[in-house]
Amino acid sequence: MNYDHLPIEQSIGGIYFSPILSASLFGFLLAWFIARMLNHFRLARYIWHPPLFFLALLVICTGLVGHLFIPI
Repeated sequence: MNYDHLPIEQSIGGIYFSPILSASLFGFLLAWFIARMLNHFRLARYIWHPPLFFLALLVICTGLVGHLFIPI
């Protein structure tokens, strides 16, 4: 079997990290930035449950980052 298309672990200081860890980190930063912009423009007041919205936004942003920057 050929596994050349699979993403490779990232080594930081001799410790190997899964690619989903970096995708979730960048997804969290993107979701945090979007939430801050919604608060800045006062659009967050239209959100019924902000923590649940942030969690959904985090999942969407992590999937987007993983799909665009860590292709499988």
